[in-house]
Amino acid sequence: MAREALNTDFDLTVENVGTFTFGKRTMRDEISIQVAYARMIDGVTPTEWLALVAGWISSLKVMTVRAPEGWNIDELDPLDDKTYSRLQKVADALYAKEKSFRGDGSKTTEA
Repeated sequence: MAREALNTDFDLTVENVGTFTFGKRTMRDEISIQVAYARMIDGVTPTEWLALVAGWISSLKVMTVRAPEGWNIDELDPLDDKTYSRLQKVADALYAKEKSFRGDGSKTTEA
């Protein structure tokens, strides 16, 4: 996967998919995700579908340290409807876990 293992990594088990190890998101990661997204959409104005799927894929590719056996995001079958539900399930689980790190959201950081 794209990300080097660090001591801030965390494991996340996604039902019916497997256990992933993700990195804790940093500003560098966010920039890498946006760059990956921009490359994926290749300068076109994305449709709602393209924006959603490209967002999932770019986030997961950047944040994944280890994926369960058999999970290769580049080799998922785009004609299999289960592919999109699995991508969404993993992305939603990652976003939920990341949100849990931030508590109730009442604290803000000013630049």
